[in-house]
Amino acid sequence: LKGNKSLETLYLRYPEDEECEVTGAGWSTFSKLLCDTSSINNTYLSNHTLEWVGDTFYGMTIPPDIRRHIAWNKDQRIDAAIRKILKTHDHFEMKPFFQWKLKFLPVMVAWFERAQGNESEKSLESRKLSSMYDFVRGMPMLVGQEKTRRRSRKRRLDGETK
Repeated sequence: LKGNKSLETLYLRYPEDEECEVTGAGWSTFSKLLCDTSSINNTYLSNHTLEWVGDTFYGMTIPPDIRRHIAWNKDQRIDAAIRKILKTHDHFEMKPFFQWKLKFLPVMVAWFERAQGNESEKSLESRKLSSMYDFVRGMPMLVGQEKTRRRSRKRRLDGETK
């Protein structure tokens, strides 16, 4: 499922004469494929197309986190990746985006605009401002370099010779 962009339904069927269940470790791994919360990037790269998992006859018990992730994948009104990121990451780490310097700010603003409707307007606006602040605060070298250059020049006083 990792990297899959087309599978929407996954039937898990057991042979009729065997009792077999997915273990807790199996569901945990499956949950991580649907929504890997180890980083924002991994959450973004998780599976967002699977809309149904289970069997048709035996009433398999699906853990709540997997049901929730699948429900987010099904909801056509929202972007599943954005919803998963907003619901599983309270704070956005800005360091990975420093490589793009200030070019990243418009991208960040556009992403938060696309995220509208996935959480309360007040909460989203707060996260947007906090992320922008963290990003700009982490980029002092763009502003600080010019000041450093000016200060490093030696100036002669009037009347001073070499």
